[in-house]
Amino acid sequence: MNLTMDEVTSLPLLKKAIIHTSVDLSAQNVEWVSVIEAPVEQFVRPDEFVLTTGVGLGDNEALLSTFIQDIINAKAAGLAIAKGKFIKEIPKAMIKKAKAENFILLEIDWDVRFSDIIQQSLKMLDQKKRAHYNQIESMQQTLLDFILKGKKIQDVCDHVSNTISAPVFITDNRGSLRGECVRVTPTMKQYFSQALHNRLIETGIISQQHPSLEWFQYGAEHAFMLEIESKDQLQGYLVVGGFGPKPFSEKEHKEWIRLVKHVTTAIALFFLHEQAIKETEWLLRDDFVWEIAKGGTHVNETLQSRAKSLGYRLNLPYVALVATPEYLKLMYDQKKEVDISYDHWLHQQIRQMEEEAEQIAKKHTLKAMITYQNEEFIIFLEVLHDQATETAFRYIQALDERLIFLYPSIRLSWGISKQYGYHLFYESYHEAKKALAIGKKRNGKGSKNLFADTKIDRMIEAMVGVEELTELTRHLLDSLIHYSKERQIDLLHTFMTYHANKGNVSQTARTLNLHRQSLLYRLRKIEALTGCSLDNADDLFLLDLSTRLWTSLEEN
Repeated sequence: MNLTMDEVTSLPLLKKAIIHTSVDLSAQNVEWVSVIEAPVEQFVRPDEFVLTTGVGLGDNEALLSTFIQDIINAKAAGLAIAKGKFIKEIPKAMIKKAKAENFILLEIDWDVRFSDIIQQSLKMLDQKKRAHYNQIESMQQTLLDFILKGKKIQDVCDHVSNTISAPVFITDNRGSLRGECVRVTPTMKQYFSQALHNRLIETGIISQQHPSLEWFQYGAEHAFMLEIESKDQLQGYLVVGGFGPKPFSEKEHKEWIRLVKHVTTAIALFFLHEQAIKETEWLLRDDFVWEIAKGGTHVNETLQSRAKSLGYRLNLPYVALVATPEYLKLMYDQKKEVDISYDHWLHQQIRQMEEEAEQIAKKHTLKAMITYQNEEFIIFLEVLHDQATETAFRYIQALDERLIFLYPSIRLSWGISKQYGYHLFYESYHEAKKALAIGKKRNGKGSKNLFADTKIDRMIEAMVGVEELTELTRHLLDSLIHYSKERQIDLLHTFMTYHANKGNVSQTARTLNLHRQSLLYRLRKIEALTGCSLDNADDLFLLDLSTRLWTSLEEN
């Protein structure tokens, strides 16, 4: 913690000093006090208060002008000249130069000993540093007492703000406010949200290995945000403002880092304490939601009581959603700064995603019951009776957008039940799970699939087990499959694309990136190998059914 020129000039022995420039003394730091005579060369450091007798300079204005210019160029805190033996009068040109450069120039009596100035200045600096370290120690002790006494993060904000006389607020890792002091302005919070948004776009929700202060400007002032970490996990941010139009120097930066590190350590303990309570609650909720999804318990008074204790309401209409997060392992491998095991990291991310799923439901004023089991999210989402599908898709869209923002690498594949209503947890869960499985096969990862749209696929799956149909399929398509393998031309895919495009040759050719004549050749080859005409409705139906059965057989 540095002195300021205002504090140095307040020393009793400098009471009679004349300050020749009208500069804000409180804005100029003093790191050291030294005695320098000409030449200056490299002997003056930045923020050093220089004392001189002017020996060798006398009243030579040219030498004095060069001397003060060298001091200014060295970025000294100020210059004090002892007037008397060597310098009888400070030249007006020297004072003019100091004013032009906004440089602090003092005139002191010859009788004032430099050693006394240095001694008293360093004593004041030592006292200030001791007071600063005592402040840090006292703050840390107080914050630890807060934890033991069960106080809230709001109490932490108020205490830190009052101690450092600055606006302070604390958020979780999503930027949601957890506590703020009365000094915080809406503008400060608004600009923090924008700074955090930019940070998340750049790095996602994963924290850096070596957190550092990150500045943002709000209006005419500056504030910094610092990550709060515990157990290798980003818990939130400490935000401190009120630093005026210019952030502090590198040395002040280090001092503040030392101070706020103690604060964030204490806040991290608060988050850890909350996390332990929340983890217990999550486990209870996981077990409950998984239990009703499996259908192991009928809805009765006991189950209703358990649901109420967990903050759930069973007597509402729910639709079931089942989702698998794709590419999680890939995302873990891409995060070079993550130095924890994949299982530990995965647990953190799943909990984070569950929180996001809950928050999105709250934003839509909907109740939701959520768990993660067997690499799948299971969500029972409250819906309106006449808008079940629309509600589900709006919720999924909002959650997908949020998760893609936080985790750009991942995608969610979704299954949505057809049944919805009261106490249909088992039935709707299995419908959503079936829709997810079929949809991923048919539409790939990241798709949204309704159980109502899987009728044909489910019928085909049922037919796969009929031996006679299987034989008929193999007999019809055997020549086609053999030709495709021999010539490396996928005629089965050609037919499926042609049929999906309702027999439109031009559209099919564009989809397959084929010349129209090449496609017509393939279609004639399909007719020749199967003995079916693509212009005959019965033959077309038979080929479509056979290709679907064959695809299901291959997948199984």
